Amino acid sequence: MFVRGTWRVGRIAGVGIAIHPSWLIVYALFAWSAMFVAPLLDPHLKRGGAIGLGLAYAALLFASVVVHELSHALVARRLGMPIGNITLFLFGGVASIMREPGSPAAEMQMAAAGPAASIVISLVAFGLALLTPDGWLNDLLLLLAYSNAALAVFNLLPAFPSDGGRILRALIWHFRRSQARATASAGIVSLIVAAGLIVAGIYFALDGARATGEGMIAVRGWWWILIGLFWAQAALASIRGARVSLILETMPVGECMARTIVPVPTTTTIAGFIAEMAVAGRGAAYPVVNNGEFVGLVTLQDTAAVPHALWPHTPVTAVMTPAERTPRIPAQMPASDALEALDARSVGELPVFENGTLTGVVSKESIFTAVHARSKAAAA
Repeated sequence: MFVRGTWRVGRIAGVGIAIHPSWLIVYALFAWSAMFVAPLLDPHLKRGGAIGLGLAYAALLFASVVVHELSHALVARRLGMPIGNITLFLFGGVASIMREPGSPAAEMQMAAAGPAASIVISLVAFGLALLTPDGWLNDLLLLLAYSNAALAVFNLLPAFPSDGGRILRALIWHFRRSQARATASAGIVSLIVAAGLIVAGIYFALDGARATGEGMIAVRGWWWILIGLFWAQAALASIRGARVSLILETMPVGECMARTIVPVPTTTTIAGFIAEMAVAGRGAAYPVVNNGEFVGLVTLQDTAAVPHALWPHTPVTAVMTPAERTPRIPAQMPASDALEALDARSVGELPVFENGTLTGVVSKESIFTAVHARSKAAAA
């Protein structure tokens, strides 16, 4: 899925590529930087050559960013994670991974793929530069080699959710056995790194502004400040998300399920079910039973597709979610696992059992209501 306001430019290996308008700012900035550096590499290079070098360099650099992000996406797809598209924007590029990695090893592989691709591009460009005589093409290859090496190093800084931050999270996750705790720890480290980048950026911005002819240093300083602020914002968001994830990891389903159970016999029609629900009050779902045995779940939403005239003649068994599609959730299961089960089965509710007895129903609504209550109590 492409984000609104982006321009679709094509697909590579089944992955969509899009450009956000803010990318044009970065393209212009890198092209201008290369035009500035070109005369230093080759004093004999004319103005037209410098402009061409800058434009070609910026285009190849962002092609390298696409390869970097595509590496993330392809590894994620190989590991079974659904992927979206790659978007180039103000701070480079991002590959949309639709689901978090399921293990530290998967996280490590996915995160390391991007910097590894950048290092390979850098080595190839540098090798080609050694084989190319001095001139415009040699300058372009050297700039491309340096930039991809810098891209790899910069992405390996431990600032979550950048590649280095994800590698750090994978390591912490491996030793602490908790993705939520690992995310919180990686987020704190990210805040420290972001603060350091902002301070360094302020220094370079002020130092470049004071020095005559050092405009590039000032621009670099301001760029570092923007990236540092972006990382800090992302780190704070990840820490807040980690708090919710930690609650989900530590809260048993028995604490967040709906315990009000109104069993519905298999002989009940939709009309009778709706009438019964009006008396009993709305619940997350209602268990359908046959001689006391659980055979499925039925909700108000399940009846929406049936015309009103057919309600008196249609049994709830025709619209319920059968028991075979509703795994039996134990009350001691973590709420995070219950959420995964709800998503995997594409159902709204699941039955909860204690010692083989149906004791409640869990839904996303009941889980997040309990999470909100816990968060509110912790903040009080």
